[in-house]
Amino acid sequence: MDDGHLTRDLFRAVAAGTLHPRALVDLGVAHLLELCPTCRREFEAWQQERARVARTADYSRTFHSLARKLEGETRNRSREHAEAARDLQRLLSLPSSERRDAVKRARRSFRGPRLVRLLLEESMLQVSRDAGEAFNLAELAREVMNHSPASPDGFDLMALASAYMGNARRVAGELREADSLFTFARFLIRQQEIADLETLARVDDLEGSLRRDQRRLKDADELLRRSAKLYRTLGDRKAEGKVLVTLGTVENQSGDPERAIETTEAALARIDRERDPRLFLSARLNLACFEFHSGAPERASEILAADVKLYEDHPEPGFLLRRRWLEGNIAEARGLLQLAEDHFRETRAGFLGLGSGYDAALISFDLALLFLRTGRREEVRQLAEEMFPIFEAGDIHREALAALVLFQEAARQEELTVSAVREFSRYLRDARSDPAYKFKEPS
Repeated sequence: MDDGHLTRDLFRAVAAGTLHPRALVDLGVAHLLELCPTCRREFEAWQQERARVARTADYSRTFHSLARKLEGETRNRSREHAEAARDLQRLLSLPSSERRDAVKRARRSFRGPRLVRLLLEESMLQVSRDAGEAFNLAELAREVMNHSPASPDGFDLMALASAYMGNARRVAGELREADSLFTFARFLIRQQEIADLETLARVDDLEGSLRRDQRRLKDADELLRRSAKLYRTLGDRKAEGKVLVTLGTVENQSGDPERAIETTEAALARIDRERDPRLFLSARLNLACFEFHSGAPERASEILAADVKLYEDHPEPGFLLRRRWLEGNIAEARGLLQLAEDHFRETRAGFLGLGSGYDAALISFDLALLFLRTGRREEVRQLAEEMFPIFEAGDIHREALAALVLFQEAARQEELTVSAVREFSRYLRDARSDPAYKFKEPS
C-alpha cells in the first residue's frame, strides 16, 4: 500500500474529469503536513500565531454571541434529525409502491438532506438482504432530493443516490443498468465540480465493486486504491479498511495472491475487531484463502486455527461453510484425499441447504478435480448425475446453467480433463455477478 503520495493515477483522474482539482489540493496538503517537518512546523506556527492574536483581542462579546448561535444551531440540527428519523419511519411503513407518491404529495414533510442520507444508509443496510428494496430506497432518496429546497450538498447527494442505485443493481446482477447509473453519477461529479472527498471516496468504492464484477480488474484496482487514499485523508479507518478488503479480492482475482495478502493485512490493521467482528472475520478468512492460493497451505491452516474462537462467537453458516471448504482444499494439498472429499461433500450439502446452488456447483468442480487426479472417472460421471439439485437452485443464471449442462454431458461421455474442469470452474467464478457472460467451450 502507498503512504498517501500523489500518484499518476490521481493526475489522470483529474485530467479525465473524474476527480476535481480541489480534491487533489486537499490530498496534497494533507500529505505535506503528514510527511514534511518544515510544512508541519510552519503550519503549527501559524496556528499558534492566530491563537496569540485571539488572546490579545477582546472577543468575549463576539464569542458569547457565537456560543448562543452555535447552541441554537445545535438545537435546530437535533430537531431536524429527529424529524428526518420520523419521516424515514413513516416512509418505511408504507408499501414500496406508495412511497414516491407520498413524497410528491407532501408539502413540508419528506424533505431535506438529512432524510436523503438516512434513506441512503437504509439502502446500504438492505443491499445484501434485498437488492430490489435497496434500489427502491436509493431511488426514493433521489426523489426526496428532487423535491427539497436547494442545499449546498444537493448535487453531492444526487450523485451518491445514483451510485447507491447502481450498487443495488450490481448486487442484483443487472450490470448494464448499474453501469448507466454510475455514468450518470460521474456526469454530475464532472458537471457540478463535486470536490467533497467523502462523496468521491464513496462513489469510487461502489464503482470499484462494479468494475470487479465486470472483470475490468485494472479499473477496479485504480478506483479502489483511490477510494482508500481518500478515506485515509479523511481519517476514516473503518471505511478505508472495508475498501482494502475489496481491493484484496480484486488482486487475488487478478492472479496476484501475494499482493492480496499484503493489502488484506493492511485492511485488518484498520478494522476494529470488537466493533466490526463480521468484517474482521471475513477479512481473516480471505487472508487464509489468499495464503493457500499463494502456495502456503500451512500458513492458511495456521490462520484458521488461530481464529477458532471467532468462528465460535459468530457461527454464521456462510462463514463456517467457507472455512470447511478451505479446510478441504488444504487437506487435498496435504494428500489427505479422503478427508478432503468428506469436507467437499459436507460443504456442498451445506450450501445446497442454504439455497446457494452457485457455491455448490463450484465445490462440485473441486470434487471432480480430486476424482480425475486419482483416476476415478466413474465417480466423476456419478458426481455429474448428482447435480440436479444444483440445477434447481434459484441463484443459477441461464448462462451458468448452460455451462453446467455442458459439464454434465462431458462427464457422461467421459471426456473431461483436469484442464477442462479448471476452465469450467474459472468461468463459473467469473460469471457469478455477470449473467450475460457466456461460457466458451474448451478447445
